[in-house]
Amino acid sequence: MRLRRATVADAESIAAVNVAAARAGWTDFLAEEERDRFDPPASRWRTRIAEAGPGSPVLAAVEEGRIVGVASLRAPVAGTVAVGELVALFVHPWASGRGVGRTLMGAALGALRAAGCHEAVLWTEERNRRPRRLYERYGWRADGAVRERVFLGHPIREIRFRLELVDRPRQGRADEPGTT
Repeated sequence: MRLRRATVADAESIAAVNVAAARAGWTDFLAEEERDRFDPPASRWRTRIAEAGPGSPVLAAVEEGRIVGVASLRAPVAGTVAVGELVALFVHPWASGRGVGRTLMGAALGALRAAGCHEAVLWTEERNRRPRRLYERYGWRADGAVRERVFLGHPIREIRFRLELVDRPRQGRADEPGTT
């Protein structure tokens, strides 16, 4: 598997990964008929890719010439607080469990650090168990922020996760080695 920045020509493949991953993964909070209605147009991904700035790429995981995963990032606007966002992370179900999500996560966090972000946030539906386990393994923690909205005609409740991207000096006793 290799990672690369997505191009507009990848929009159809990325939309297909998005649909397959969502339909397979959202069983905890959307009924089958609601998941079956989820079909974001490739034009949405074309726009996202075309508008992606240097610090806000859409990353594609490619295996044997086929896109198997995607991560979309949003770096902060210049002059604002250095908090970036992991907007989306999807892995095709047949590639699940092979490290694609971990690889994308590592690359996404690296890209946000390179863009000058000190922290990152992401939003996920609170019942979205499997992705939450991945986030928590990377140190993401729910910060108490919640947003409610209607998605596919169904009310959902999203929670925000936050992750520090820079090492802060450890606070400890002055006589403890390695502390300040």
